[in-house]
Amino acid sequence: MLGFKFRIDGLYFNTFRKSTSTSLILSYSIPPYTTIRGLISNALGLKRDDYTVQDWVKIGIKPLNYSNRSRELAKILKLISREQKFKCKLCQNKWMATTIPSKCPKCDSSEFYEIPNYKQFFSSAPMFKEFLFSPAYEIFIAGENDKIGYVYNALLQPDRPLYLGGSDELVDIEVSNPIEIQEVEVKEISGILEGIHENCLVEKIPYKFIQKGKDFSLEYKTVSIPQDSSISLNEEIACFRYNGDNIWLI
Repeated sequence: MLGFKFRIDGLYFNTFRKSTSTSLILSYSIPPYTTIRGLISNALGLKRDDYTVQDWVKIGIKPLNYSNRSRELAKILKLISREQKFKCKLCQNKWMATTIPSKCPKCDSSEFYEIPNYKQFFSSAPMFKEFLFSPAYEIFIAGENDKIGYVYNALLQPDRPLYLGGSDELVDIEVSNPIEIQEVEVKEISGILEGIHENCLVEKIPYKFIQKGKDFSLEYKTVSIPQDSSISLNEEIACFRYNGDNIWLI
């Protein structure tokens, strides 16, 4: 199997927002798998809802720096729809439109009126936002030779600017050459590992999108993030070796 690694350095601040946080914008300690695939898809120039990369590569993550955290007070603007609601006097039909219509869409009657006070206005609200200061990670990629070559070339010459987290949170990447990787069984893992392990920070992070018809659901993985550089285990597990690093891929 062919694989390579690339290092990601946040230039200033990065936030990997937890979708379950509402009144407080919290950040994951590591970029979720969905975020990393988004960065690769951006480099490839794929469309917004193109999840092809999910089937192309396996990913491993080795945190280098993620402990520098801070919070800021942000002002969140609550946007309001421009739609208006109308009601037909003849057939009692109700509908919404962004402009004043000429007739009822159901009975073609011109006898209708706008429903007053349809919109509820909300003021902006202060909210604390958590962010990581200059985080750094090594990302390990593995897959079929042609797909790995395609991703490797895209990261060297991306079609679009690369960011991680928010669209204004640009990153710098350093890409290593692809190598042949071998599966090994070891008791020490460099980087994150699925499950709950000692001396680790445990987080439940987004893994992949699952499409059912026109709807999407999100699959999560519970992973252990080492406080040091590696995770020590009592039993051997299968992983892949990258020039001395034992990486768990998924």
